[in-house]
Amino acid sequence: MSQKKQYRYSTGETIEADAEDLKRLLRENQEYLDNYLELYSSLEDDKYVARGNGFCDRKFSDDFIEGQIAKYRARVKELEEWLEE
Repeated sequence: MSQKKQYRYSTGETIEADAEDLKRLLRENQEYLDNYLELYSSLEDDKYVARGNGFCDRKFSDDFIEGQIAKYRARVKELEEWLEE
């Protein structure tokens, strides 16, 4: 069993995780990033309607979607770096 270690995202959020936890979090965060990128690339009229990919049926602004993409890109990068340690 791996020993858990504390990690801090650039957003300030801390987690306690071992290598398996980091791998799981990386997969989950990459999936969120992929969903937001797909959503962003398929939208019209500067308003985004979520589809059946885990998002609720409401409209999102450009700023919201771009913010989520930036957040999940940063998390994926940080998780990848932590796994390389």
